[in-house]
Amino acid sequence: MKRFIFATLLSLNCLNAQTLQEELNALVIATEDYPPISFKNAQGQADGLASEVAHEIMKNLHMTQKIHVWPWARDYKLLKKGPNYLVFSVSRTKQRDKLFQWVGPIYSMKTGFYVRRDSNIIINSLEDAKKLKKVGTYNESFDKQFLQNNGFLNLESTNNNILNIKKLMRNRLDVMTATNVTIATMVKKAGYQMQDIKNIYNFMSVGVYFAFSKNVSFEVLQAWRRELEKMRNSGKLLEIRKKWLYNK
Repeated sequence: MKRFIFATLLSLNCLNAQTLQEELNALVIATEDYPPISFKNAQGQADGLASEVAHEIMKNLHMTQKIHVWPWARDYKLLKKGPNYLVFSVSRTKQRDKLFQWVGPIYSMKTGFYVRRDSNIIINSLEDAKKLKKVGTYNESFDKQFLQNNGFLNLESTNNNILNIKKLMRNRLDVMTATNVTIATMVKKAGYQMQDIKNIYNFMSVGVYFAFSKNVSFEVLQAWRRELEKMRNSGKLLEIRKKWLYNK
């Protein structure tokens, strides 16, 4: 009888492991062009801070599917629609909290208003920013959603935040929103230098996560949480953060 029970339990464990692996492999994984956090490198592969963390977790979970680099609006739409989507990096806000399931944070960042270096605009509150003519934002971004929910009617949005840099420098925007971890890369890609712009007011700070569509099982989420926690405890996560945020 004991041998039978042991064999049955072993069989169930193997079946559970197989089911979990099938669920892990069924995930469609996507990110966006958001350097240095995520982008497509010269080899056509997802690269950057969050992509490196994702690749490490996937390796440890024996997942071999490709990470797609798609426009953010598409990523966000598919994540909401499901099923079986994992999108990173997604800022976890009050507006988004119940839409998805979360693993993280991977890192945190501050978001603020940026202007040309020679601008005389002063912002001491959100009410000040509401009085401006044009505030540049990024479609489906957490900061755009936050500002909309706070009554902003002066937002001008684009699918490419680098375009906002160019519009700002050509005086087609009063200010634009950006994060402290991505602004330097965007400015460089737009053909400018950080001394050409300045931050005049930070209006929010958020944690950035792996976001899973609602149907994804608890077991899959726990598997990703365990691997991320291992990276945190070993120092690997901090090492990757330093590599991409401080060594550039």
